[in-house]
Order: sequence, then C-alpha cells, then structure tokens
Amino acid sequence: MPRRLIALLALTLSVLLAACDVGGTRAPLPEEALMAERLFDEGDFVQAAAAFEDAARRDRSHRDALTLRAAESWREEGRIEDARPLLSKLRLERLSSEEALRADLLRAELALLDRDSQRALDTLSIPSSTVPAGLRERFHFLRAQAFAAFSQPFAAAGERAALQPYLPARDQAENAAAISALLTQLPARQLSAAAAELDHEDPLYDFAADTLRALGLAIPGRRSGLHVRSGQAANIAVLLPLSGPLAAPGSAVRDGLLSAYYADTDNRPDLRFYDSGDSDVSAVTAYQTAVAEGAEQVIGPLGREQVNALFSLGEIRIPTLALNRATVPTPEHSLSFALSPEDEGRAAATRIRNLGMARVLLVASADEASKRSAQALSLALGQEGGQIIQRIDLPSNSPDYGALIRTAYQHIGWREILTQTPSQSPAATPAAQPRQVDVDVIYLAVGGPEARLVIPQLRAEGALGLPMIATSQIYAAGANPRLDRDLDGVEFTELPWLLDTAPADLPRSAELRGLDTAKGASARLFAFGMDAYRLLQALPQLMSEGTVSGATGQLALDGYGSVLRQPGWARYVGARPRALREDELTPMGSTTAPLR
Repeated sequence: MPRRLIALLALTLSVLLAACDVGGTRAPLPEEALMAERLFDEGDFVQAAAAFEDAARRDRSHRDALTLRAAESWREEGRIEDARPLLSKLRLERLSSEEALRADLLRAELALLDRDSQRALDTLSIPSSTVPAGLRERFHFLRAQAFAAFSQPFAAAGERAALQPYLPARDQAENAAAISALLTQLPARQLSAAAAELDHEDPLYDFAADTLRALGLAIPGRRSGLHVRSGQAANIAVLLPLSGPLAAPGSAVRDGLLSAYYADTDNRPDLRFYDSGDSDVSAVTAYQTAVAEGAEQVIGPLGREQVNALFSLGEIRIPTLALNRATVPTPEHSLSFALSPEDEGRAAATRIRNLGMARVLLVASADEASKRSAQALSLALGQEGGQIIQRIDLPSNSPDYGALIRTAYQHIGWREILTQTPSQSPAATPAAQPRQVDVDVIYLAVGGPEARLVIPQLRAEGALGLPMIATSQIYAAGANPRLDRDLDGVEFTELPWLLDTAPADLPRSAELRGLDTAKGASARLFAFGMDAYRLLQALPQLMSEGTVSGATGQLALDGYGSVLRQPGWARYVGARPRALREDELTPMGSTTAPLR
C-alpha cells in the first residue's frame, strides 16, 4: 500500500478508535497506541509494529484494531510475512467494516504471494462501490494482479482502469501503459468483441478504444452488424471545411471527390457542398441543414471532433460516410473512413511477419504521424508474435545520430555475418568477422529529410544489408533523385494513386498535374477525396465482395462501421520509388547471410 494511504489511515485511526464504543463504554486510546502511531508517521515501521502489539496486549477493548495496525506496519516495512500470524488472531466481530476490509487487503496480498489467485479474488469479492475511496486504489490493484495471474488480461485491465482516477498524475502514465500491455495480449478479434460489451461509461472503454484504434480497428458499439442502406442515391451532401483554417485540406478533399465524380459516367448523383467550418456546432448545423434539404446520403465531416459531435447526436437517419475516426462508436447507417498513420503501422507489421521476421529496431521522429504509426506497429507486432527490440527517437536539434545509434546497437547486441569469397571455404573465414546489429529489420517512422540523414549512419554503424521498411513520410513526390540515393532498397507504404497503380477508372495523377490540390502535400488528401466518393458508390460491391480497390489502397469494412485500408507498397530503386507488384511482396534479399 502506498505510504501516503497508510499515513492517511494512521492519521484517522486515532479519531476512529477514540470514538468507538465497545460494550457500551467509550474507551480511551492507550498511550502506547498513540506512541505507535507517532513511530509509524516517522517511518519507523519495525518499532511501530512492536509498539502496536504491545498496546494490543495491554488494551483488550482495542486489541483487534491495534493488532491490525501492527500487521499493516510489518507490510509497510516490506515484511508482510510477519503480518500473517497477526491476521490469524483477528476477530472479525471486533472490527469495523473498514478495518475488516483492510484486513482482507492484507490477506489478499498474502494469497497472491502464495500464488493462490482465486483465494485473493474471493477475499476481495465485495462490490467496488462499497469500498471507501481511500482503499480503492489498493483494492483494484490487487484484483488486477489476481486476474493477470489467472491469465485474464481483459479483467485485469478493467481493474487497472478503475484505479486510474485514484492515482497521482505521476503514476497514471505507467498504469495506462500497463493497461495497454494487458489489452494487447488478446487477439484483435477477441479484444474487439470484449470491448463491444463495455458500457460507454466504463473506465476501461476509452483505453480499449485507444488500443483498437492503434490497431486500425473500429471502436465498437453494441451492434449486431453493419446496417448501412446501400445503393444509388439521387442527392449526396458533402460536408467539408471550405472556409477558415481548415479550408486548404477541405479543398483538396473536395477536388479529389469531384475528379472521381466526373470520371463516373454511370448515373451520377447530384452533389451539394456544405461548409462545415472548423467547429463542432458548424458541422452539426451543416448536417442538419443537408438532411432538411433532402440529402439521401452524406459525405463528411472531416475533423475528428466534428465527427464525434455528429455521431453523438444519436441515430443517424441517412447513410453517412464520416471522413475521420471518432472516439465514440459509429452509429448505425454510418461509416467512418480515415487516412490514418495507424493503417501504415499495421500494414508494416503484417509485412514484417509475412517475411518471417520478428526482431525490429524502430527509428522514429517526434511528430504526431510518426508516433501514431510507431504505436500501431508495436501493438500489431505484439498481436502477430513480433517485437520492438529497441527504439531510437531522433532529436530535432542535431543531424548527427551516431551516438544514439551506437548506444542502441550496443544494447541490442551483435551477430557475425558471413562474407565468403569464391576462393574461401566456409571454414576459412577471416579472424575478424564483420558485425551486424542483431535485428531482422529496421522500421523508419521518419520523414524524407531525416531518412536521408539517418539511413547512411544506421548502415555505417552496423546495419549494412539489413532490410528497412518505412512509412509514406519518407516519400516526397517530385524530390530530387540525387538526394535519394541512400534510400535505395528501402520499402515503404504508399497510396496506390501516387504510385500510378490505382484502378484504371480513376484519373491518373499525371493527368491532374495542373491542379494544385493534386500534387505536393495535398495529393494524399486529393486521393482520399476520390475514395470518399468511390466508397459510397461502391457500397453494394463492398458489402457483397468484401473489398474495393481505391486510390488510397484496398478498402474493406469491419463489423462496426469502419472502413479498413490496406495501403500499397513501393521500393526505392535507382533513387526513385517503384511500385511493388503482388508477386514482388516476397522476402527482401540481403547482401550478407546472418550467422545465428
């Protein structure tokens, strides 16, 4: 039990004992007990335990309460086994309900030491709502340990989530990480099913939602299945920010949507655009106006908080494709579609495991997209049996990463590599073998400028010949190939449209070079807009065949209203990115052969 809680109990015990009425007579607290409390407050737990036991022998009216305090003193000293015989002396009928619970907390801790998780859970089986606030932290923590020992990670995570509000700020991050680690022990489908049973007010709900989102999965609501009416609509409303600070991304999505619209020659619907602005209120107002004016389907809004506000209204009455992931469940008759970094991290984890690799060195920068793709990679790898062996976080104030790389490599360890020449037999290897850092692959969640700096340093320090996989941040369309020579061999996720491998019925990127929103930093949002239109038009195919090829990747639906995206793949060859065909997604060769 944290010292601050024991101290709190110590401060209140004198009042409680002085006020108790034993046998109808108010008994004063003995001087020995007051001295024991002072010793406890001073941190002298051994002397406090002895003093409490001495006071218990002298004062029969307070004997059980004082014996309990002696047991708590031994626990605080780190000698909980010395509390065991004292607990056996307690008479429950002589303890208050709170004192009895404190005794049970000690018994549960001893049960865990005895590796008897069931006894610990049985001891702490009362409803948590009846536990005093000052004891809930320890109550939930011990139950979490018991469930974890029982190989019930979801229940253990639930207990940890319940204790989160009772932790000081400095401990909450560590507890949140423990919750995430517990949740990722579950297979993704099992986690999604278990999360679907949570009430939205459950303390675990947000943690489960964050973990599912990082895995690229939907935040579940209680849905028996997807209920989106599919088919052609005569009128589609498009809610995008066309004014204010979000007008630039909104315009890129709009132009992409319109390019797909004009390329569609089969019964095009009428489109009507509504400015969703940059606030929750303006987005909801735009939606309500569109519905009132006869929209049969809706695309948008674009901002996450705007999507949250729309989905929180309750029932969505007409098919709606929101253009971001929400932090609330997706209502019926609606879908959510996002161009998220998590898609790339998840795809990279699958690629790594399909290549038979497991040990990954992660190199990441500090921007939000890097953090999100890196987290998704880590979680998805854990689901598929892989592991982040070491992580290098690149600083923004220096291009010299050598010291960081050397420290990481030393922590990981080395393996010898075979460099056999035609004139050598396998046994005739040089005395000093070249070394390679002992990982299977390096994952780069960094931008192009950082990649050009860090990749040569990674290779020079001991990663020559190792496969490298990166996010789409590494690729800047129109970059000078002269600067990208060091990127040769690096594979990365990318939108098929930017690699000219999108479906033939979509406009090619080369055809739209005169449009500012179709190139540079806006190009990905432009492709996203094309798929937004394509998704609603292809709903019958998507729901019957399971997948649709789009500008941003292979698109599919899960059971909770999210559109899942599998991006395309490319590899730098001759300092230029080249799209990988399906038959090229095979293990990447190395110039050296590792000796395990």
